Amino acid sequence: MRAQFRSVLPVLLSLAPLGAGTPDFNPLLSVAQATWPEKQHIGVVCNYRESGSQIDALAAAAAPGTLITVVDARSASHVTGAEAILVSRKADFLVLLPRDPIFHEGGFAASQLVRGLARKGMPSVGTTAAALDQGAVFSIGAGTGNQLLVTERVRGTVSVVLPSRTASLQAPVEYARGVKVEVAALP
Repeated sequence: MRAQFRSVLPVLLSLAPLGAGTPDFNPLLSVAQATWPEKQHIGVVCNYRESGSQIDALAAAAAPGTLITVVDARSASHVTGAEAILVSRKADFLVLLPRDPIFHEGGFAASQLVRGLARKGMPSVGTTAAALDQGAVFSIGAGTGNQLLVTERVRGTVSVVLPSRTASLQAPVEYARGVKVEVAALP
């Protein structure tokens, strides 16, 4: 399988305000940064055309120097190929998108993806309580009332430090420069 990669510049919040209903990834990435400061490679699987604004929001919330590998998957049948790309590109963790049409939090395809990546040692995180039901190690965002939810049990072969349930979050910081987004298209 041959994936094509292209770099996409993140959208600066000051130049292109995020649309209504776009998720705020600041709390999620704040917890991830505090818990795993060494993990700076984020994986995402989504229909890129449909979820571009969510990727822009994720890039805007990411710390400088972060690499985001987006696997552009347009079908649930792309789970295995998406897993292979994220593992081969050595993503540190998967961020589930709350509103992707196929790989959304709570969806069947995302559940398969989370379980498959967990078996390969890659943790997943999300912004809703449904993400924890799928096997994510923690979740925080509007879908959790901005409360940090941490799994009771890590699934698969994931060995990862979990955030403290009593962790206090710092004020959201908007990062836009130095974040690289790569998009891998599946055939």
